[in-house]
Amino acid sequence: MKRAKKDWILAILVTVLAACATVSDVPSLGEMLRQATGQNGRACVRSTEIRNYGTLKDDLVIIRGLSKHYVAVITPGCMDLDSPFRTRFRGGHGEICGGSMDSIITETDECIIRQMFEFEDREHAFITLHSVLEERENLKNM
Repeated sequence: MKRAKKDWILAILVTVLAACATVSDVPSLGEMLRQATGQNGRACVRSTEIRNYGTLKDDLVIIRGLSKHYVAVITPGCMDLDSPFRTRFRGGHGEICGGSMDSIITETDECIIRQMFEFEDREHAFITLHSVLEERENLKNM
């Protein structure tokens, strides 16, 4: 009887400890992209070179420049990024950079660009991003 009670208490303890291991134990998306790319997250693109952009998840924006592609990690919770109308990029000196100084302005929100990473082409951007997102999901499920 005592053995069964110890096993039951141990099972509860393990469950509680597992529940305490939160998503905060998983590195941030920006940190994982820094590790995967070897970049510092402060890449810049001239605002005149931005051709278009698209959103991927709530906190990722893919920017197509004249010759390169960029992945921007923005503050979570930004609205209206899927609507390119009345959306503009705001940065200093004609550039949009990572580092939480520049932003994407929508009709209802200002989305701070926390980090930005530069890629030679769309394919490399998506391969890296897919790999990081998959690894992050695996870490969350551990």
